[in-house]
Amino acid sequence: MSLVKIDSTVLNRNSIAAFVLTFLYAIIIYWIAYQTDRTAFHVFILYYLVGFSLFYILFLNRQGWSFNMFFAVAIILRLILLFSVPELSNDFYRFIWDGELVNLGINPYAHTPNDLISQAPFYTDQYWRVLYHGMGDLSQQNYSCYPVFNQLLFALPTAIFDGIKANVISMKMLIILADIGTILIGRKILQKLNKPAHLIFLFALNPFIILEFTGNLHFEGVMIFFLLFSLYLILTDKWLAAAVFMGIAIQVKLIPILLIPFVFKKLKIVKAVGYTAMTILTVIALSSLMLKGEFIDHFMQSIDLYFRSFEFNASVFYLFREYSFFTDGYDNIAQIGPLLSKIAIVGIGLLAVFKAQKSDRSIFTGMMFALVIYYALATTVHPWYISMILILSIFTPYKFALIWSLLVMLSYVAYANPGFKEDLLFISFEYLIVFGLMFYEIFKNTCRSDIRIQLKSFFRIS
Repeated sequence: MSLVKIDSTVLNRNSIAAFVLTFLYAIIIYWIAYQTDRTAFHVFILYYLVGFSLFYILFLNRQGWSFNMFFAVAIILRLILLFSVPELSNDFYRFIWDGELVNLGINPYAHTPNDLISQAPFYTDQYWRVLYHGMGDLSQQNYSCYPVFNQLLFALPTAIFDGIKANVISMKMLIILADIGTILIGRKILQKLNKPAHLIFLFALNPFIILEFTGNLHFEGVMIFFLLFSLYLILTDKWLAAAVFMGIAIQVKLIPILLIPFVFKKLKIVKAVGYTAMTILTVIALSSLMLKGEFIDHFMQSIDLYFRSFEFNASVFYLFREYSFFTDGYDNIAQIGPLLSKIAIVGIGLLAVFKAQKSDRSIFTGMMFALVIYYALATTVHPWYISMILILSIFTPYKFALIWSLLVMLSYVAYANPGFKEDLLFISFEYLIVFGLMFYEIFKNTCRSDIRIQLKSFFRIS
């Protein structure tokens, strides 16, 4: 009897503590989204550090709450942000712009915003002018870089609602629904891998994910849902349907295309060929709705700019950039960026070949490190890009991605500086900690038997 009373008392205390932590955490999330200007970096980062601490303490002291309780908290925290205007990114103006174009019957890959703004009704309509000025110079002068299925996601809310606020809210609802799907599918994958289901909340309750997806309206959340659904279908031997969902994930954000080779050893040669063919067919079928002729060139021009012109929160590239300043006297991104992207693709290919397929878990490990290679060599690493590495890490023994989700927000110091200037000291601190921890974990978790070519197992028919 006394033991039961003690356990009940401890459980009750844990529940009360969880409620208090959740209440404080919700206040922090609200304050960041509604009361903190993006130029006030020191205020923002202080709130974020407190919020991250509350999240992790809540996760560590989870004994008093069930999965469903944490699930409800994850939804509530997102609903708090439903009416906030994205503060740390202005991409949503371009999302609404592209969606409105689709609803007008104008192909979003046909014209740059600069081409259209001088014409009626764009110039004469206040709504269009607000969208144009809100998206910023880079977006104004370039064709849309968002794949076709993503364009359809932009078009759906704008077809139903009028006004920027209503469209932002409706797009946030799409992302919240995707997050709910990710939590449920992630739970199934964890159970399939014999890992604790609560690990999904390292993603779902993380302030990084809540602020970047629901808060800042980034559709990586939708892409992650389709990617995880595809991987779950792979684990349950439904490879044909998995290929369709992988194709849709690629049509939200192109990056999952790099991950296709990591399921080959699981599928064996015949299914791997069929899976790849169906994925490509899905991508082509969706692309054909809008990408034809010169529109393909316009889309590829915008993608190419990503490697040749854009720079933010990079690691290896910044070392090369400093070297080019020293040797050439200027920033040689036009040559260095594409070169590093090719090196990344080769590195990912070698990883897919040499990483042993010892278990289903190794699929996620391989994919996670493929993305690490890609972003380590990228010219641009916006904070929300790390979300894919974080979600994949949950299915592995690695924790460096969780620390990255904390430190990557240091990159927002650029908003506090004139001319959006980055602070290389903060960036250096971010990558020294993250890569240092990553290499430590690699050394701790890697066995020599994990690294070998498995040609025999791959070329088996079944």
